[in-house]
Amino acid sequence: MELSKARELIQKYKAGTLTPSEKAMLESWYLYLAQTDAAPIDAETLESHLDEVWNALPVSEKTEIKPAKVTSIFWRLTAAASVILALGLGAYFFYAGKNTALEALAVSPADIAPGESRAVLTLADGERIVLDSIVNGQLAKEGNTSIEKTQAGEIVYTPLAEKSVNDNAPAYNTITTPKAGQFQVRLPDGTKVWLNAQSSVRFPTAFTGRERVVEIMGEVYFEVAKMRKGRRKVPFKVLAGNQLVEVLGTRFNINSYMDEGRIKTTLLEGSIKVRESANASGGVLLRPGQQSELAATGKTRVGNKQGFDVRTVNAGAVVAWKDGFFRFDNVGLPELMRQLARWYDMDVVYRAPVGEHEFVGQIERSAPLSKVLKILEMGDVHFRVEGKTIIVTE
Repeated sequence: MELSKARELIQKYKAGTLTPSEKAMLESWYLYLAQTDAAPIDAETLESHLDEVWNALPVSEKTEIKPAKVTSIFWRLTAAASVILALGLGAYFFYAGKNTALEALAVSPADIAPGESRAVLTLADGERIVLDSIVNGQLAKEGNTSIEKTQAGEIVYTPLAEKSVNDNAPAYNTITTPKAGQFQVRLPDGTKVWLNAQSSVRFPTAFTGRERVVEIMGEVYFEVAKMRKGRRKVPFKVLAGNQLVEVLGTRFNINSYMDEGRIKTTLLEGSIKVRESANASGGVLLRPGQQSELAATGKTRVGNKQGFDVRTVNAGAVVAWKDGFFRFDNVGLPELMRQLARWYDMDVVYRAPVGEHEFVGQIERSAPLSKVLKILEMGDVHFRVEGKTIIVTE
């Protein structure tokens, strides 16, 4: 955003004539400049106008501008919004040096409801149970394990006291979420699992072997319970495409959607080892806050690199989906649209070049699609909705 435009918005704010879109853009501009060293104006002028913006914003505490204030301001603003606006969303304007006529937003598309708690449980004998429509209580019994749905909507596997004749050959169940669905399950060992839209987890109804192995597709978050047999710890392993994660007890997220082209594993707590499933040796150890990337099966690695790429990320942003938010951290438009397509059960068609759009911030996943698209249009992107298709337009 040009400085002349910023001055104009500041004056309009003081006069009380800012539109909601202009107000959000002004606040975004201040927060962006407060967090970056890449300011497009000299330091003296920047400091002067940051002071102006700070004093004009309703969240101001009338104190000296300090970088440490940015995080708390961000959360205060987002918590107050009915649809949590990505305050850094306007950062695209600063990267690309473009302005957007916010008053000329496209016609609001028809509302599409967000996703909800929906999933299907497939039992060992192939029987399918639609979990979102089933009543609470015991759903089935597999071997020596009871399967129940709680009042909170979670599926819980509970080992029974009696032994089954097939105790050494546990049955396998699969929980699958559709587009516009998510679900929670507690495995027989107490491990908690959250499934994002269009995902699945396959697991035994009883962990009786020397290790616990589950298989996933899509995006799944784990809080792994520790388990012992005598003095021996029983390791927990997750197979996702061509990747294997080995862990004893920890919290982590795996994003293995095939259309993303890579498997991202993010560690929040504890430690895990990530390796290619076909390679018994090698792999990498992750520390909390680190994320590994591996090209998915059948995908070519960038630069033909071998092994994993590891970087430090905002782990809280990665798992924000579990807590009901889209959280964007310099996310490109195609990746962002894939998230929306899965959550709102939509297809996406591009009728305009993708461009170098990058989005930063947070929006509630409970918002209807029209509100989400309206927010994103502040980033100089425009949309049209036709039936079950989002069309990215000029």
